[in-house]
Amino acid sequence: MDKVKLVVFDLDGTLVDTMGGFATHAATLMERHYGLLHETGYSQYMKTSGLPFKQQLEVLFPRNHKNAYVAHQFEEWKVENLDDASFRPEVEDIFDGLRDLGLQIAISSNNLQQNVDHVARQFPSQIDTVLGFRDDKFHKGEPHFQWLETHHNVDRSEMIFVGDSLNDCRIALDCEVPFLAFPTTFSIEQFLGVDPKVDLVDPITEIVDWIEESQVQIQTTELPMADSSFSPWIGRNTSA
Repeated sequence: MDKVKLVVFDLDGTLVDTMGGFATHAATLMERHYGLLHETGYSQYMKTSGLPFKQQLEVLFPRNHKNAYVAHQFEEWKVENLDDASFRPEVEDIFDGLRDLGLQIAISSNNLQQNVDHVARQFPSQIDTVLGFRDDKFHKGEPHFQWLETHHNVDRSEMIFVGDSLNDCRIALDCEVPFLAFPTTFSIEQFLGVDPKVDLVDPITEIVDWIEESQVQIQTTELPMADSSFSPWIGRNTSA
């Protein structure tokens, strides 16, 4: 990882504590339309989180003719409950700390673009870029990171992607973007199962210190090495 210039946050489950509510409603829909036990639906939603809900359904119920309708029902429910989605109380201080370090801030989410825009209005002056799911060609992952590279003029090695799901971790690996796991939805052990070298931050308030310390380490390794062939004793008169 190079010196960080852009911090890219996942939204749901990372900055906003919505995953429990999402999973509960998704499980209700899966029980109603597919006959899946509510408990099973809840766990399967969590397991496949990080993907757009329509894609989650395709993973769980491949080529089922109900998928599009159920996904539409879920997205309508999210829109109706947008005002209940608020940032974690510590997020404002985190954004202030990152700004003090001179870093840019972006959101990359597979929630619908209009939903992400609505929630992000809580911090209009601190978030530089808000990217959501627009269509199958513009979503979290390669399309978002390509956009951020171009519009923020940064290399992927100069980004850090912060997320709470195993799919976030997989996306970062596939796209070769440094990743910082926030183990709320999944355990540390589960993240290590995806990437044994994964970096983690918990609580999320430690992210500012983590980034600041990583930058210090990078600066230290960039210091020029001393000439090992020079000895301060050569040519010095050591006689009493």
